[in-house]
Amino acid sequence: MRSDIFVDKKSVHFKLDKDVHLALRAKLFKYNISMQELFDEFARLVVADVPKANSVVDSIVGKKIRSTLANGPSKRRRKKEAVTTDFEADALYDMINGTEET
Repeated sequence: MRSDIFVDKKSVHFKLDKDVHLALRAKLFKYNISMQELFDEFARLVVADVPKANSVVDSIVGKKIRSTLANGPSKRRRKKEAVTTDFEADALYDMINGTEET
């Protein structure tokens, strides 16, 4: 029987560049913090609308928009229905008007 069914946690998996993973792991080791603790806290800050955490999210959205404008949509994005979220549209509008936050 699966034991994770009774736990109020969700497992997530994502890829990091090897050099970033190594450097992050080394840095967190100095503070005796696990990657799990770091990403869990960051997720909580984003959900709680903490401005510094949201500025990181805004920065990522800006990078994605600039990359799409420079290179066109990714293969994966072209396969999907091309939909722009309200958040992406607002970020693009801010970039055009020179009011983006980084």
